[in-house]
Amino acid sequence: MQHSRLTRTTLTAMLISGTAMSFSAAALPQAPVNDVVSLKEACQQIALEDQLPESEVDAFLLDCVNDQLTEMGYERVASLD
Repeated sequence: MQHSRLTRTTLTAMLISGTAMSFSAAALPQAPVNDVVSLKEACQQIALEDQLPESEVDAFLLDCVNDQLTEMGYERVASLD
């Protein structure tokens, strides 16, 4: 009985936490286009310096830009096109 109650409490906490995260993620502002362009250029330079294979560059750029946007408090982007 106690194990069941603990499981329900844990699941409820996870659900509430996930809901709070989704609300806070939705509340983030979009970055200005010039900031995204600047971040993409900086990430392209890193990819060039690290000599990434061409097949990995697009995925790297998206991850790199999104990491920086997250640190800056902006919403992530779905693509860099």
